[in-house]
Amino acid sequence: MKLDKRVALIVGGASGLGRASAEACGAEGAHVVIADLNLAAAQAVAAELNAGPGTASAVRVDAADEESVRRAVEQTVEVQRRLDILVNSAGGPPPPGYEPEPWHYFLDIYLKGPYYACKHGVAAMELTGGGAIVNVSSLAGVTGSVGTSVDQTGYPAAKHGVIGLTRTIALAYADKNIRANAVCPGYIDTPMSREVFGDPEGERSQAHILENLRIPMRRWGRAEEIGKVVAFLVSDDASFITGQPIIVDGGFMAR
Repeated sequence: MKLDKRVALIVGGASGLGRASAEACGAEGAHVVIADLNLAAAQAVAAELNAGPGTASAVRVDAADEESVRRAVEQTVEVQRRLDILVNSAGGPPPPGYEPEPWHYFLDIYLKGPYYACKHGVAAMELTGGGAIVNVSSLAGVTGSVGTSVDQTGYPAAKHGVIGLTRTIALAYADKNIRANAVCPGYIDTPMSREVFGDPEGERSQAHILENLRIPMRRWGRAEEIGKVVAFLVSDDASFITGQPIIVDGGFMAR
């Protein structure tokens, strides 16, 4: 297996693209640490993965809190004795009553969160000779968001920042055998996208894909299609790939 005996920390691993990444890494033999704000959900995913070819454990983390992220990294290293893979995929809408305005929330969760994890993750990786990082960005990290007003620019601003963060880490740690790449998913079927667009097979979602977005492959992407890209990028098959935003969008950006 391509990730046998490696330890992967998946921040935001209890659902969506994080879960798909955890499943893909576990299928390649990694021990996967599911880190999520929802510990019960993280434990449930870990239990499912333990029935497969890999092994898994769970830890609670608030991705927007540096101390919480630091503890998650330290706990992973204390128990597993190493950290080889870091995937940053935490996200979600602002909680009800969030203060200050949501713009700050998006930067906290989508940009500061990956920064905190990379900051403490690379220190752990250096101790054991290197590793691989994948930060989940978005199509919104390489384009503007059509129709977004100025007070709604937090998400694309953060996702653009993730690519800059990723490239800078790739350059800074290349001589330490630490690679860093970003995945930029297009329109993917996840619990969060279903909240916005409904069932991908439903009439409203299909119209959005075919008429509004005009995605060449004429369908929504599947979470596992992102997970498999992540597993590839952290494997030795991608050993000469670093500092890259990898777009996975069904041809949207090729139009």
